[in-house]
Order: sequence, then C-alpha cells, then structure tokens
Amino acid sequence: MDQDTLLADKLRDRILSSLHLGVLQPGDKLPSIRALWREMGVDHRVVAQAYRLLEDEGLVEVRGRSGVYLAPQDQLGGEVLAETARWMAGVLVEGWKRRMTLTEIPELIRRCTSSTRLRCACVESNVDQMTAYCAELEEQFGLEAVPVYISPIPLPRPDRSVEFHGVEDAIRETDLVVTTSYHSRLVRKAAENVNVPAVTLTVNAEIVETLQRELRGGGMTLVCVDPEFGNRLRAMYADASDGREAIRVVLASDPGAVAALDQDEPVVLTRAAEKELGRVNLPLLLPHSPTFSSHTARELLQLIIRLNLAAAEKQEPASVAQMAAAG
Repeated sequence: MDQDTLLADKLRDRILSSLHLGVLQPGDKLPSIRALWREMGVDHRVVAQAYRLLEDEGLVEVRGRSGVYLAPQDQLGGEVLAETARWMAGVLVEGWKRRMTLTEIPELIRRCTSSTRLRCACVESNVDQMTAYCAELEEQFGLEAVPVYISPIPLPRPDRSVEFHGVEDAIRETDLVVTTSYHSRLVRKAAENVNVPAVTLTVNAEIVETLQRELRGGGMTLVCVDPEFGNRLRAMYADASDGREAIRVVLASDPGAVAALDQDEPVVLTRAAEKELGRVNLPLLLPHSPTFSSHTARELLQLIIRLNLAAAEKQEPASVAQMAAAG
C-alpha cells in the first residue's frame, strides 16, 4: 500500500469517527493541507493526493483555495451509513455468539455503563493536565471527575505523610482514581489503603509522535496556564529536542505574549489556557482529545463496566422487593 493510500485510510477513519461522535457535520471545514502535513510529518503533496482520493469516494469536497470540506449527506453515496452498519454488525454478532437477542443488547449496554454515576478522583499537580484529564473523563467516559491537587515535587517527610493521608481522605468516597506516572506510586498506595481501584494514565501515541516530530523540526510553542506543565513537558521531551528552549512556554496570563504569537505558526494550546483566554485565532498542533492512550481507555472502560455491573446487582434485589411489596 502506497503512502497516499495509507494517509487516506487514516484520514477516512478520523473523519468517520468524528461523524459517529457528532463532532463533524456535513459541510464542516476540515484541516487544511498545510495543517495536516505539519501534524503528520509528510510531504504536502501526499496530503493533497490523500484528500483527492477521499474526494473520489465522495467523502470530502476540495474547493480550491477555500479549503477542504466534508461532503453534503446526499453526496456521501451511503459510505458513512455503510461503515456504521459494518461496525455495528460486528458488535451485534459478538452478542449473537453469546446467545443474546437484539432487544437484550441495549439493556446490557445500559447496565454496563449507566447503572450508577461513578465518581472518579483525578490526582495531579498542575492545572493544565488536571483540566484536560477531568474534561476527558466527563465527556468521553461519563464519569464525575473529582480534582485532587498535590505538590509537583516530593515534600519533606512530615509534609509528605500529611499529603499522603490527604489523598487517602480525598479519594475514600470515590469509585476509582486516576493519576499520571509522576504521582503513581503515592496514589496507588493511597488507593490500596482505602480499597479504591487506580489507573495510571498514559498518553495517546499520536500526541507523542506529533510533539516529537515538531521538536525535531526546530521547536514549538506551548500556551498554558501553569508554568509547572511547561517544565514537565520539557522534561518529558528532552531527548527529542536540542535543549530547554526547544519548547517555548507562553502563559495565558500574559495577553501581550499571546497577542504577539505568529498567526501562521501552530501552537499547543491547553484546555485550561483556552478556558482562560476564550476563543483565540491560532492554528493548533493538537486536538484537545483524545488525550488518553487506547490502553488507558480500555483499562478505564473495563473498570467502568465492572463497577456498573456491581451497582446493577445491588439495585436489582431492591427492585424485586419493591415490586413484591407493590403487588
């Protein structure tokens, strides 16, 4: 398979996923050729050819200098509906293998995901990651996110003990807890002590690849709220850059520095910074989600299903008792 076709397949998957989620609608403008070649690190001619392949399928419209748009529904030729049918058929076949009828599957999904409103503690030390993670936990996984802030650096022994017990108290009344590798040791021990399942978050591989590619190409600009996040990003990607200045940090609290940014140079804009600044006219290197890796998503979903099924089992005997009393 040539590079054009590989990229077209990747773009098709991204567009169809966005359609399924309602993020994109027919007629919406898609990322420009320039934005995609910067993001994906391929020649602009390869991106242009990939878009042309999708145009031949009727999925997109290339309108010259105006840009690339998602084709109107009547020009999709059934491709989106057909792809949805293939995906859903796969889900239903797995149910059929387990001797489930079509009418039973929606109820199973409800029991696995909506039997109870789960509270998820998110333990972090900087505003930018906390804001991104809490938003994704709520928007993508339907959890009630409970932010728990701790120190970005190890504290002296007496203070460390106080912080540890503070984390225990904060997560005691939650159903699960998530954190990053920076705080995983402390959080997992605290979670074990109060019998709350813990997940250590890992980052979406596409985000890592994009940032590494940008740093190898000469650096990037990060617009964030918390300077600590800038320090962490520099430490995480030190091997991919020539030094500390490869990541330029601009704080959202400095409107002059934000206004001085080159309108043609993509930036990494955190959710927290966007929340503080409002709408900004800057090209972005990264979407705000998904931030989590597929491994993290799978681990979270397995926990969500287990906890929901446990809640459903507790509710069902009560429901039966209520029906008997009513009868």
